[in-house]
Amino acid sequence: MQSWRVFPKKNKCLPSWLIFDNQGSAIFKEITKSQEYLPAACEFEIFNRHINTITNLISDQPFQLIELGSGDGGKTQLLIESIVNKKIDLQYYPIDISEGSIRNLVSTLKSKYLNTTLKVSGLIGDYFVGLKNLTKKPNYRNMVLFLGVTLNNMTPLDANIFLKKLHKYLNKQDLVLIGFDLIKSPKIIYNAYNDSKGLFEKFNLHLLDRINRVLGGTFEKEFFVHQGHYNPTIQALESYLYSTKKQTVRIQNLNKDFKFNAWEGIKTEQSYKFSIEEIELLAEKNGFQIIKKLYDSREYFVDSIWEVQ
Repeated sequence: MQSWRVFPKKNKCLPSWLIFDNQGSAIFKEITKSQEYLPAACEFEIFNRHINTITNLISDQPFQLIELGSGDGGKTQLLIESIVNKKIDLQYYPIDISEGSIRNLVSTLKSKYLNTTLKVSGLIGDYFVGLKNLTKKPNYRNMVLFLGVTLNNMTPLDANIFLKKLHKYLNKQDLVLIGFDLIKSPKIIYNAYNDSKGLFEKFNLHLLDRINRVLGGTFEKEFFVHQGHYNPTIQALESYLYSTKKQTVRIQNLNKDFKFNAWEGIKTEQSYKFSIEEIELLAEKNGFQIIKKLYDSREYFVDSIWEVQ
């Protein structure tokens, strides 16, 4: 018997990186300060608990610290403080697509660590354009920081492509520290992305504002609501914006209309959750060896330190 339901031919989705202009980055900074958002809370705990372990890895020779997607550098500043206190020479290169974040971070660090062993230069734009030149410096070992859940937001295929490319730009024995949100109770994951203050809703709805401003869109965000769902099939938290009514949105720069049924969703983000076995396989197949696993006290999150083979 033919179903009476009429479904759209293709589910609508938007890439989450579009959210990260200066305002989007500022909203995300609010999220990372919330104790409800466990990936950030757990990683801050890891940096506080294991800061000496990380510092000791880069204390025996000239090192460059390169951070991909640095944002405000909150966690990294804990590491920088530890390194500078031990009088270790450090070159720090934060790379981010948000110009405001980079300028604020570089200004803060230069002011705070004037006349110390720290030298800092920020790069705005693509990760690999920056890496290509930075890792060619002779006599320097590199540690690349890829914190938070940025890798977790990539599809498995894209994550492998990214790691293969990262390996290509690094030298033997260079280090990479990557954050992974671990598989745990779906209730815990759900609560982290549907916070009581509505910060994630504010964050995702900002995506519509940005499309309106940059591409001449006609989204009215009061007619959309945010909801995060855990999908056990792919072990990922998926964020959606749902249209609260039947409507048509015009994107002027694309010269195209997009029709929405009432309660039709737009997927805005996915955040994959990992087992330790999956992380080990990901490292091995892309030319890295895991040398340290740093956990928070509840083992909800791990900062995995890899060495280039």
